[in-house]
Amino acid sequence: MRKILTLLLVVFFSTNLFAKTLSYSEQKKIPVGMNCSKLYNQLGFIKNVSILWLDANKATGGEKNSHALLNVINDKNPKIFYLCKRFTTKNADSSSNFITLKDYTVQDKHQNPDDAFQNLFKYSNDETSKYILSKLYLPDFGLSKTELVLAFTEAQRDLSESKYITKKPSKEIQVALKTTKKQKIGKQEPAKQQKIVKKQKRVVQKGRELDKTPPTLNIKDKFVFSSANYVIEGFVSDKGSKKLFVFVDDTMVEVKRGKFKIEKFSPVDETLVVKAVDEWGNDIEKKIKIEIKIKREEIVKKVEPLKPNKIRNNNRTNTIAIVIGIEEYAQTHKATYANRDAKFFAQYVTRAFGVTENNVKLLINDEATLIKTYTALAKWLPAKMEKGVTNVIVFFAGHGLASDDGKELYLLAQDSDVDLLARTALSRTELFSMINKFKPASVKAFFDTCYSGATREERTLLASARPIRVKANSKNEIPDNYTIFSASQMNQISSGFKEAKHGIFSYYLMKGMEGFADENNDRSITNGELLNYMTKNVSNKAIELGRSQEPSLAGSMDQNLLRY
Repeated sequence: MRKILTLLLVVFFSTNLFAKTLSYSEQKKIPVGMNCSKLYNQLGFIKNVSILWLDANKATGGEKNSHALLNVINDKNPKIFYLCKRFTTKNADSSSNFITLKDYTVQDKHQNPDDAFQNLFKYSNDETSKYILSKLYLPDFGLSKTELVLAFTEAQRDLSESKYITKKPSKEIQVALKTTKKQKIGKQEPAKQQKIVKKQKRVVQKGRELDKTPPTLNIKDKFVFSSANYVIEGFVSDKGSKKLFVFVDDTMVEVKRGKFKIEKFSPVDETLVVKAVDEWGNDIEKKIKIEIKIKREEIVKKVEPLKPNKIRNNNRTNTIAIVIGIEEYAQTHKATYANRDAKFFAQYVTRAFGVTENNVKLLINDEATLIKTYTALAKWLPAKMEKGVTNVIVFFAGHGLASDDGKELYLLAQDSDVDLLARTALSRTELFSMINKFKPASVKAFFDTCYSGATREERTLLASARPIRVKANSKNEIPDNYTIFSASQMNQISSGFKEAKHGIFSYYLMKGMEGFADENNDRSITNGELLNYMTKNVSNKAIELGRSQEPSLAGSMDQNLLRY
């Protein structure tokens, strides 16, 4: 035990884990040559520091992780970038950044991300450069995509100039230069002397006049496609450069023997900016117009009709159902297809849950006023209940609203006033409270409604024309014997399904009950299986409508819902 405590103390004091993070002014004082492990510690470790490991190019040794770029993440002050260089491989295989960085010292400091990455590209190899240009998360470095590409091209220019300036003349020319200095040229043969002088001039000329000509970019200015998926090919060349780079909207594409390919997807017309850069940093840019002309044929997707007769009847007599559908509201907009949803579901409860027809209370439109709904809950329901034995099913298709504070969810009766929810609408809390009085064995509720203040066609319900977008509190107390499926999340719209003439939620709820939700084909559907089926299909259909809708479940995922 003592050894363990001693080891922990050594680690604590050696790494200084709780050292105060350096301020910006203190960061500016960090000297070149400082150990990068110590710097990493003082900057705040992994929570505060971004590390970019770099593999060197051939000119700098080609080593793996030869350099590392460190900077503070999300620092409100101007960023300082530290380029660390490895001087040993003693700790290279460590899984800890802190230990690995003991092999590195600060080589350069930059307060400008453009300068930092321009310097960085001089050391990194092609693979590392491609990774940085295509996959690097730039917000951590305070750099835009365009600025990054510009830094890359500047680095190429610097590298190429450096190669020419530092290029050594041939041995023959070196001898000639020495001879010139000693004024011994006159002793050589005139023809040989003239040849050497020409070579000297050629070397000096190369040093003075670098390549300033941009590459040639061969690609058409306009393309027309009949599909959203398209491919464009182009060609780039340059007499004075061995390396050529192509960017499409600041994203690098691969160049092989001067050829490059652009693969894109767009359902609408667009303009691409294609830029070619040579190793000197000279660039040429073209704007390419893309026209997408897809034949818009009216294709009516065949919708699988609902077939409640596919479900075998279990003939259970201890289940009752209250089914409500309100399409025509007295004081607000329609809830399209809500009547149809309720009428179809009434058939499904007799099949899927074995409810006899006289144990189904179906309330449609003006039969679902607030008084008639209360009458069904206070009179019809208790007459059918046997405490601890009877199972209750509730289905509601229509409008819902959240209270102003978002703490209560209301189901709108046919005659509800949206400005007087507490007095004229039925709250979910009250609904469950009235059912709980009679001690049901279980309650299964299905709500094809939303509480966002909008209809299935996204029209506002409120007279003041201000839709409620409050995310209502869905964590009301729900008993263990309850299973509640809701059509959408609290701030989403429950949409209609025009082709099926049902609500999206109701349609896929009933299709799932037919057996489509049975993932393991055991003729039994759990809550989780039904939720998975509806989430996939309801979400996809809502996306087609340009909306977001995801069903939710309150209850056990593993509980068996029905057999079919």
